[in-house]
Amino acid sequence: MLYFAYGSNLDPDQMSVRCPGHQVVGMAVMRDHKMIFPLTSHSWGGGVAGVQMQHGAELWGMVFELNDADLAALDRYEGYRGPGDQHNLYDRETVFVELTRADDGSFNRRLRVLCYLPKQANPAPPSKRYMDAIIKGALHHRLPDEHLAFLRAIPVAEPVSEPPAS
Repeated sequence: MLYFAYGSNLDPDQMSVRCPGHQVVGMAVMRDHKMIFPLTSHSWGGGVAGVQMQHGAELWGMVFELNDADLAALDRYEGYRGPGDQHNLYDRETVFVELTRADDGSFNRRLRVLCYLPKQANPAPPSKRYMDAIIKGALHHRLPDEHLAFLRAIPVAEPVSEPPAS
């Protein structure tokens, strides 16, 4: 199965842990969509990435080939229980992306891929740690400079400090 990663799953270390059997297919863009942060994650300490339609925008990411075990693991990490489940944190949808740089040297083409789209629930700015994971992955995969500049310009949430001991 082909999967489009645009958030923290761009981080190669995170993907190796979550989906050890994954294979890189190549860099892709989802046209007329932008990155938003519609869902708060307590484990990340801030908002996590989602997708919103916007004419003329481009959302860059990577396409990975996943085996059944990797897809099941990713479903667990993303809080996806099944189609239409009201308890899903993310819905797993089929979307179209343009493969712009295939790692096997094949031609550019439109692909039908799986993508996790978070449900709107308590939007928040992302944490620095979360954005660092996305930027690390974007640098590793050599995503376009314009996308890296966009990522670096996203305001991050201030870390929550513990109240002083009394």
